[in-house]
Amino acid sequence: MSQHDLDAIARTIVHSNLFMTVATADATGRPWASPVYYASANYAEFLWVSSPDALHSRNLATRPEVSIVVFDSRAQIGEGQAVYITAVAAELTGTDLERWILDPGDHPIHGRTGDHRTPVRP
Repeated sequence: MSQHDLDAIARTIVHSNLFMTVATADATGRPWASPVYYASANYAEFLWVSSPDALHSRNLATRPEVSIVVFDSRAQIGEGQAVYITAVAAELTGTDLERWILDPGDHPIHGRTGDHRTPVRP
């Protein structure tokens, strides 16, 4: 399978799902995994909203490294595909936080699959 094919599969997985699992660890290294609703920006940024009091948010305050998995949990055994990501997470603040709006309109690729975030200039 070519890199182009794999890239297309990864894009399809990211666009076809609403939840991802974010794995964090506390200061001592104790792991924690959390399913979160996400939006993707150009496959390079994954955004989610969480309470600052959530365990994964508290973990990120001291250890920002994360592992992420996007997958369809309804896939049959042996037929599942997933996108695995390692990243550094950061809380959005100021203009970074203000540049996104939850848009209930049609998604440019998936139509009316649910709300999506759209960049704006407030």
